[in-house]
Amino acid sequence: MSMQLTKQQVREMAGAINLEIPEADLENVRLRLTTLLASMEKIERELGAAMDQTEPVPPVYPHEDF
Repeated sequence: MSMQLTKQQVREMAGAINLEIPEADLENVRLRLTTLLASMEKIERELGAAMDQTEPVPPVYPHEDF
């Protein structure tokens, strides 16, 4: 993993969206987020320019009952 987030960085990111992470869960969240970001970096390296040619969000339409 190239990036290792600190607990403080996780707190700050969570705080940006008014999310409070209990201290007991903070290390677990830090590890999972660090792993996710490292995986995303790997995917971006492998796909390179193809990433720019793909829609960032797949077209998903909510199912609404009328």
